[in-house]
Amino acid sequence: MRRAAVFSLALLLSACGGGSSRGGFFDRMFSGSSAEVLTCPEVTKVGDAAKLTRFVAGGRDLTDVAFEAAVGKIGGNCSHGDGSIDVQLTVEFIASRGPADKTRKAPFNYFVAIVDRDENILAREQFDTGIGFPGNQTRNAITEDLEENIPIQKGQQGNQFRVFIGFVLTPEEVAYNRAHP
Repeated sequence: MRRAAVFSLALLLSACGGGSSRGGFFDRMFSGSSAEVLTCPEVTKVGDAAKLTRFVAGGRDLTDVAFEAAVGKIGGNCSHGDGSIDVQLTVEFIASRGPADKTRKAPFNYFVAIVDRDENILAREQFDTGIGFPGNQTRNAITEDLEENIPIQKGQQGNQFRVFIGFVLTPEEVAYNRAHP
């Protein structure tokens, strides 16, 4: 499944500070070039939102679990565009059927958020997807491909931003995750 999300942050980033963009001493010393060293944003799962246990309506017992899902492997790379950092991501989602599942599907929402070094949320987008359980499968996975475009100012680098990925959860689902680490 291919998803594309382009975040226009130019106005928001105008308030962000610059910082060194030349890399470390050893990067400059041994690269053979005085050109700027490309850095990428850190991409990570949000701890409390990295897993999801979805119950059927009104249920809270283990026999009421429709499905469980988790954010799996996250991969990708980045490149410098014209005044931006282009981040290509692959995010794996894994799901298991619960005893109360009648639909053979695990529909869910997840988000991608970009923050600056001060943890200010610069952009956040939500996606709808799902995992099916064909035949007798009780466990399955999908991979979502995402493209993020982060406008930067002169002197800014990718490591001045972070990208967070997690499930969109209800307050009850967050409480369940915290009670069942």
